[in-house]
Amino acid sequence: MDIIQAINDENLFRLYLGEDLDSWRNWFAALRVLYGLPILDSDCDVIEQCTGRDVDSVLENNYDTALFLTGRRSGKSRIAALIGAYEAVLSGKERKLSKGETGVVGIVAPTKWQAQVVKDYTLAIFETPLLQAQIENEDYGGFDLTNGNRVDIMAGDWRTVRGFTLLAAIVDEACFFGYDADCRVRSDSELVRAIKPSLATTRGKLICISSPYAMRGWCYTQYKKNFGNPNAKVLVWNSPSRTMNPTLPQDVVNEALAEDLASAKAEYLGEFRDDVAEYLPRSVIEQLVVKGRYELLPKNDLRYHAFVDLGGGRSDDAAVAIAHRQGRIVILDYVKVYKPPFNPHQVIGKITEELKRYWLRKVTGDNYAAEFVKGAFEAAGIRYDKADKNKSLLYAELIPRVCSNEIELLDNEMLVNQLASLERRTRSGGRDMIDHPPNSHDDLANVVAGVADIAFHRPIRIGAL
Repeated sequence: MDIIQAINDENLFRLYLGEDLDSWRNWFAALRVLYGLPILDSDCDVIEQCTGRDVDSVLENNYDTALFLTGRRSGKSRIAALIGAYEAVLSGKERKLSKGETGVVGIVAPTKWQAQVVKDYTLAIFETPLLQAQIENEDYGGFDLTNGNRVDIMAGDWRTVRGFTLLAAIVDEACFFGYDADCRVRSDSELVRAIKPSLATTRGKLICISSPYAMRGWCYTQYKKNFGNPNAKVLVWNSPSRTMNPTLPQDVVNEALAEDLASAKAEYLGEFRDDVAEYLPRSVIEQLVVKGRYELLPKNDLRYHAFVDLGGGRSDDAAVAIAHRQGRIVILDYVKVYKPPFNPHQVIGKITEELKRYWLRKVTGDNYAAEFVKGAFEAAGIRYDKADKNKSLLYAELIPRVCSNEIELLDNEMLVNQLASLERRTRSGGRDMIDHPPNSHDDLANVVAGVADIAFHRPIRIGAL
């Protein structure tokens, strides 16, 4: 049974998509192309529109790899779950496994929250009596099926896909791997490299579904290489939200476009953001890390500098960085991040202890910090100076130092991840802003950029050695 037949079968997937199956017709066209099924005459226009190719060239290939770049509210997470359920129950790929080998359909998402959304959608598919009987055991990470296969919902860690024999891998929101603080995948490219070998035994499909984002990584490379290419071996399907979900009100899209054109074009029109660029390549940042150096003990013959970033304690991290300078090189001695929720006064007390350990009686901090932060430090005997530069400027001034190898970083994965995920965004008037991606953090990167700036520009006494 093919996937379209399963969707139309009331004992299988029919009830999952609701009564209005006609609103899913363009997704069905995409699925017919993906699985090499006969297409309808009414499919031709949308296939050519969404692949940038003549329909005959699209149908010539059997696709092991597909990338669906569609906007928000297009139904992509529900389709990801649907494909996962079909591959686990009806694809028959388990016949390619060795005796005793478990076939896994991996549904991978950037965050635990997103993974839970996909898991809930997948479980909803199995609510019919026939499919419900297929679930043998359910746990936090997924569920086992009576045919010996398993559906595993994996969140934000490339290591979770290693060691499995995958029947298929469905990657939800593929463009957003590496941005969230909880995501251990550095990029979509790293994730795909980890997944591919696990699909080799079954010749399983790799299906990535996402809203577009920045012009970098595996998703963007596949789009540039394969969209509109009549000889492409990877199916790239790119479409606005309303093309795939005509029930989405146009006024929702119009309102988003009026509020933030660049963001809405990515979120609802399926376009990569041309206002977002990479801050610094990860490889450049990683070469500044001194492997195995996690902290340097204080020495009384060095002059130290410190920078702090204090959140309110509810959702933002707090962080501190301490560094010293030797010639043209700034050497990072100590970094610490405090995860929320926390009591700001208690965190300031802990930071104060670290500052005094390095004989510091002064600290510089985020210019947006509340007045209580200044008062709390000064009550503990630490002078608090507000930074005269915002973090975007601090990041901009860090670039030439990094590229000139004028800073040594500690071996701290979170720090490297935050620096590598920073984005340069072009704003109106041509001015660039450097900041963290949506729904992520940069507190540790901020304090390192801040302490580096202080150390680089410390006053030099005339006649001093």
